Amino acid sequence: MRPTADAGVLERLYGADVPPFALLRRQRPGVPGPAPVELLLGTVETAETIEAVETVRSPDGTSATGAAPGPRLLALLPFRLLAEHGLPCHDDGTPLRVLRVREHHILPESAFTGRHAPAQRPMEWQDAGFTTTDAQYEDLVQEFVASDAARDGLNVLLRRDWTARLPDPRPAVAVELFRRLLTTESGAYWTFAVHTGGARPVTLVGASPQGHVGVESGRVVMNPLCGTYRRPPEGTRAGDLLAFLADRKESEELATTVDAELAMLCRLAGPGVRVEGPFLRGMAHLVHTQCRISGPTAAGARETLARALFASTVVGSPYARACRAIHQYEATGRGYYGGLLALIGRDGSGEEELDTAAVIRTLIVDHRGEARLSVGATVGGGSSPEAEAAETRAKARAVLSALTADAPAAGPARTPRARTDPDLDAAVRDALARRHAALSSFWTRGAAVPPMDAAPVLVLDPGGDARTELAALLHLVTAVHGPAEVVRHDAPGVVGTLVRHPAPVLLASGPGRPDDPGCARMAGLRRTAAALVRERPPDGPPVAGVGLGFQVLALAALPDARVVPRTGGTGLAREVEAFGRPVTAAFRNAHAIVSGPDGREVIALRERAVRGVQFRPESVLTTDGAGVLRRLLG
Repeated sequence: MRPTADAGVLERLYGADVPPFALLRRQRPGVPGPAPVELLLGTVETAETIEAVETVRSPDGTSATGAAPGPRLLALLPFRLLAEHGLPCHDDGTPLRVLRVREHHILPESAFTGRHAPAQRPMEWQDAGFTTTDAQYEDLVQEFVASDAARDGLNVLLRRDWTARLPDPRPAVAVELFRRLLTTESGAYWTFAVHTGGARPVTLVGASPQGHVGVESGRVVMNPLCGTYRRPPEGTRAGDLLAFLADRKESEELATTVDAELAMLCRLAGPGVRVEGPFLRGMAHLVHTQCRISGPTAAGARETLARALFASTVVGSPYARACRAIHQYEATGRGYYGGLLALIGRDGSGEEELDTAAVIRTLIVDHRGEARLSVGATVGGGSSPEAEAAETRAKARAVLSALTADAPAAGPARTPRARTDPDLDAAVRDALARRHAALSSFWTRGAAVPPMDAAPVLVLDPGGDARTELAALLHLVTAVHGPAEVVRHDAPGVVGTLVRHPAPVLLASGPGRPDDPGCARMAGLRRTAAALVRERPPDGPPVAGVGLGFQVLALAALPDARVVPRTGGTGLAREVEAFGRPVTAAFRNAHAIVSGPDGREVIALRERAVRGVQFRPESVLTTDGAGVLRRLLG
């Protein structure tokens, strides 16, 4: 599997008996200049689960333990694999396919875009268009915006499909579509064409801006991306781009996405997780904001991949509730859309490498020539149906302008821009620096871990999908206090366990209204909180709560506390005072606790050993979350 630079190998993709192949241009962040194109040739197999995929195998098909560098396999992971995590999704039967790499060739971009590139193939599309009208998609968005879930802070990506028929779906056509993307698109994390071969081949061609999870040099890395600036045809407008970077809604949407990916990353990495960015990912028609988050690896590449399905940017947040909403609002399965392309191999030191790209901005063509491009917009309580429909059109146009128009002239892709503007570049750097400075210093500095010999903090999992979000809070607890253990709210004898625990107890956040009279889970949490307030010694280790945990403690500790809908939306950062200190804090719950005759909102609580804050100290939007948690537990 030694890589070559033989451009003549491309001719093998135009013959009568073309093996399964993949063409990849992986543009690593921070690496200057265009990346080369990798050509992978091999065989394709299917697997039932990721765990069943053997990641290391010799070229003759037998098991191998060697550490030769290079890619070993490329896995095509369909969205239905969410079911492996017990999450709802439409099971459309899309298989998990694995391209087992037999040959690895490295080619210059000019092999596809230069004047000596293979001759262009004509392209013919039939019956092309969206399967739903803008008005129908806007109605879907409006239905969700009006739902209780949206009012409770749920954000979910809802898709729509563009379809067409390609009368000649030969492998050579896949190469031509890939060439067009190289020529017209720029800034993608992966630009790719994958052809599975066989009697019923499937072809995926795309330019995905989103890398999901990777393993490199002993660290697990994720690249959450959110926020979209649509470039006008004449190029970037300085004022519009700077307004986009200063838009509070855009910055908080990215931070919400980072929070969701942090919750996943902290389940995959050891202590020392760090957030970098935000950065710009500029493409031909769109500009996105993204961050890079990373931490020391705690598992192998295959296990990391299995536990990282899928990117929150293609689902929503809170994650499990967003999955249920997709299942409710989308009538059919997603196929590979929203899934992953995952490349597993070895680096030059013989260590495992993993690199993935989310299957978005991707055209999928089956053996009959039926083509589908799925696009979506992240919809929340404050969404405009018209704006979300326009965003889906822009995302589709970004791909279709390359794939359905007349073949562009040969030459490298260019990002449209009226002119080089040093003043704009400096203003963009300053805007990004301000947004970075507004993030939690705990996450941006990668705090060290204290000694682990203290008695563990006992963290109550309140249920209702909170488990998927607990990992970031546990990471923060471990960093500021030491070890932490989780106990479920419905575990046998949980109240006695919490009351007798000789170290701090922390009630975590989760979804739901704390005074809901019809919810057995909330009734149980209120009973637990009342027992802790009543039976824990007032001069003993504290019992603390954050978010929902704070709310049930406040209802038990404050005689006049009551619950009201929180005004100003959800997921917003606010300047507040907690324990005598100012802090910018992230509020996620849809309801607030108020007290007193004037009904003032209770932000923080300290009644002897009972403490809590309404906001989420583990959020990247909470500037001194580590300090707040230290005061809660200390």
